[in-house]
Amino acid sequence: MPPKVTIEEQGCRGCTLCVDVCPVQVFELDAARNLARVVRSEDCIGCFSCFYECPSQCVAVADVELLRPFHRIEESVALVEKFLQSKSATRTITTEDSAEAYKDVSVRLMALARAVTETMGRGQKAVGRKAGAVAAEHLPEMYEEVGPDKVLAAMQQRFRHSFVFDYKVDGGTFLLDFHPCALSKVVEGLGEKVGEAVLCHLFHEYWAGLLSAFTGAKCQVEVPMVGATCQMKITAS
Repeated sequence: MPPKVTIEEQGCRGCTLCVDVCPVQVFELDAARNLARVVRSEDCIGCFSCFYECPSQCVAVADVELLRPFHRIEESVALVEKFLQSKSATRTITTEDSAEAYKDVSVRLMALARAVTETMGRGQKAVGRKAGAVAAEHLPEMYEEVGPDKVLAAMQQRFRHSFVFDYKVDGGTFLLDFHPCALSKVVEGLGEKVGEAVLCHLFHEYWAGLLSAFTGAKCQVEVPMVGATCQMKITAS
């Protein structure tokens, strides 16, 4: 049985990205209605290019199994090293290397955020959420955890070098306290206000996208507090 592709017409903005990216021409543009249509669903190969490309998140692909890249799990890397009796290549990072990398990444992140805004306008949040969903595919160990508590504990471990946070789970609500968010210094250093910068909005949606993927629920995000502690309130439905 081939994958089943559907488009939620109410969300389609007629951008033609799904039409352009599909390698087997499953979609066509209905010019009169300015909507994409599924015209050759039986040809779908389940590559998910349309799903990841759609800025409105209105394309769905069902009846296909996603294969997780388990070779990316840190424990698997350690197992391979033990099997080969050879350590992975490493390099010592100096303080100067770290400072230069931080400056470079800061400028690139803000430039990326501004480019997204100029390109997508109000669709910028959808880009952040989609980025989270795409990134989730490269963190397969999270899918092995059952329940939001264990998922968030695994995320603490995975992101410990970049984002230090505490969490509390109350039913379908997840409160994440960052001390502070690692992007706060980047935003402040470039003269923007924490919590209001485009980069902040993208990051909030990115985490909502991650948790949506890991928990299988649709997550909405609010930011009740910014500053020395930045808090995200993510509600699953």
